[in-house]
Amino acid sequence: MGKSIQELLESEPDVTVQDFKEQEVDSPLPRVVIDFSSPDYLPVVLQACLDQKLPLITGTTGFSEEHHSLINQAQATIPILVASNMSIGIANLKQSINFFLQTSPGPFTCKITEIHHTNKIDSPSGTAIEIMRFLEEFLTDKISAPIEVKGLRLGKIFGVHRVEFNDGKESFFFQHIAHSRHIFARGAVNAAQWISASVPGIYTFDDFLVKKL
Repeated sequence: MGKSIQELLESEPDVTVQDFKEQEVDSPLPRVVIDFSSPDYLPVVLQACLDQKLPLITGTTGFSEEHHSLINQAQATIPILVASNMSIGIANLKQSINFFLQTSPGPFTCKITEIHHTNKIDSPSGTAIEIMRFLEEFLTDKISAPIEVKGLRLGKIFGVHRVEFNDGKESFFFQHIAHSRHIFARGAVNAAQWISASVPGIYTFDDFLVKKL
């Protein structure tokens, strides 16, 4: 993801990109830190942001309760946007599902399937978990428990998220396919411009989209 962000910003003459792993952060220069590394690096990244009062955007998934505790402590000092997926397409997917459920009688059984490349460690994906939590708001009324979640690791797939609803008479499918990491990079960069002017606290990608729109 770091490479995708760097490539995206090469055409932006007013933006300077520093590699957090390869060099010391030049304190007078940064305005925001974007992290797509691994949960193991979170304490180091958070401390660097706290030391220099830098906003943080993290798209890292697989956080433990301890990691979330660190984020909760840091949000009193700096703004932190935590998002498992920074694609506007996933946000549109959730909006479409919301409209479908609001206008359909139900109840439906529900299955979420996510497919990613074989190098992705966490399963199910953070995005699948996010979609599941979103759908849990409709349990008992529109969706019959449990919501099934399945993760597959195949080839070099950037990301597929498919949601299936079935009422015994019909099946309905909602799907988002990522063909490039650049869609996540663009979302992160756009959100970075917004969060750099935000007050301390924890934010989601939906918070950014609401303000943006």
